[in-house]
Amino acid sequence: MIYFIINPNASSGLGEKTWEELKKILDNRKIEYDFALTTREKRADFIADEISKNLVKPITIGIIGGDGTINEVINGLKNFDLVTLGVIPIGSGNDFVRSYGYKTSLQNYLEIILSPKKILNYNIGKTKNSFSERKFIVSSGIGFDAQITYTVNNSKFRKIFKNTPISKLVYIFSTLKVIFQFKPVAFTVIEEGKTNIFNSPFFSVIMNTPYEGKGVKFCPDAKGYDDIFDFCIINTRNKFKLAFLTLRAFSGKHVKSKDVYISKGKYFKIETSKELHCHTDGEQVGKSNWAEFILLKEKIKIIVK
Repeated sequence: MIYFIINPNASSGLGEKTWEELKKILDNRKIEYDFALTTREKRADFIADEISKNLVKPITIGIIGGDGTINEVINGLKNFDLVTLGVIPIGSGNDFVRSYGYKTSLQNYLEIILSPKKILNYNIGKTKNSFSERKFIVSSGIGFDAQITYTVNNSKFRKIFKNTPISKLVYIFSTLKVIFQFKPVAFTVIEEGKTNIFNSPFFSVIMNTPYEGKGVKFCPDAKGYDDIFDFCIINTRNKFKLAFLTLRAFSGKHVKSKDVYISKGKYFKIETSKELHCHTDGEQVGKSNWAEFILLKEKIKIIVK
């Protein structure tokens, strides 16, 4: 039995259209499956909880959606050891699937789920702050990048131009807008065995996989299944330099700058002098003046090939 969780509104309705096409393939091949469409009242985390909470034998769940839908599923799942996830990516960013290193057709992604050849145990992180706590599988941050996700998610242009070539420009323009509005505050970064104070950090992010923000490679060496986080902080108040380094990050070349600090670890805590936005996988986790990022012991099996 394969369960499918579908976000019908992903990419302006592409989720529902994709499911209708893939459902025909499943029916023609007489494959046993069950499915649920997400709604405002019944999110993917609720569906994942319902599917997994009473499991006694292994199952596969196929996710038809983007990084936000994956994040909801991860936060709803129970009995991780009995669940294998496959993803058919139709979101606006798809940074999680981008970490596999290849692209294919939606039908081929379905074939990969039906006949997997390679499964990896992906790490899962948890972010805690004064507002809430939430798991993540791609990235989590406090401050600048979380402010960007807040701005993008609340942009009227994102809704207008979603699922068009202009949608990527919405992220770029939102980034530039935040660059010139955001005022850095000092960060105290507590890692395993050391503490660093950054007086002018514009950007900080904990990465499980290399990409966030539609293909920005902030931590080129992150793998997602190597039992460690990668941490990136851009420590400059020069907004033009920040813009330059952000653009360089699309290719991962920003790491060569003396204003970029890269580290690895299983635990990070960031303390700030004022409340800042926090995010997990692009989903808002409220504002706080501190955040902890913890590598969890539990892992999730992901079909990657």
